[in-house]
Amino acid sequence: MEFLNIFNEGKQYRKEFYSLYQEAFPEAEKKPEALMEALTAQGKMEMLAITEEQRFIGLVINMLAKKAALLDYFAISPDIRSGGYGGRAIQKLLERFQGQKYIFEIEMQDETAPNAEDRRRRKKFYLRNGLKETGILANVYQTDFELLTPDGELTYEEYTDTLRDVLGEEGVRVLAPSLIREK
Repeated sequence: MEFLNIFNEGKQYRKEFYSLYQEAFPEAEKKPEALMEALTAQGKMEMLAITEEQRFIGLVINMLAKKAALLDYFAISPDIRSGGYGGRAIQKLLERFQGQKYIFEIEMQDETAPNAEDRRRRKKFYLRNGLKETGILANVYQTDFELLTPDGELTYEEYTDTLRDVLGEEGVRVLAPSLIREK
C-alpha cells in the first residue's frame, strides 16, 4: 500500500480521488477544492491517493501544521470497503506520523442522528485501529466532532492552533470552532 501525492507521482489518480471526495463526504463538511489545492501548494496540506498494486483504493487529506497533523478526510472506495484496506491505511498513517501529534476528527456520537449507526461503526473502527479518545468535543463548521489521537493526549488549544497554523485567522473564523467539552 502506498500514499501518492495526486499532483506528482499519483497524478493519474486525480479523477478517482476527486470523484470519491465528492461522493464520500456531506456537502456541509467539504472544503472547496481550490482552497485545498492552494494549501497543498503552500505545503500546509497533502492530498494523497491510497493505492495498492497500481489500483486506486481511497484517499487521504492531511492538514500539515508546524507542531501537528490533522486527518481532514479519509475514505476507501465503496466497492472494496470492509476488505481490510481502511485498517491497513490507518496503520500506515500512524506509522508515518509516529512521534508527531496526529489529530482525527470524527462525528460526535448522537443516537438521534440519521446516521447514528455509521457514526458508531466509524468510531469503533478508529478505536480498533489504535486511536484513543481525548475527551474533547468541538463544533467546527456547524458539525459536532469528537477528537481522537494515537495517544489520547490533546488540548483544545493544540487543536485550534493546528487549524490556525494551516488555515490562518480567516480560515479559523470561517470554521468557527467552539469547545463543547474538554476532559
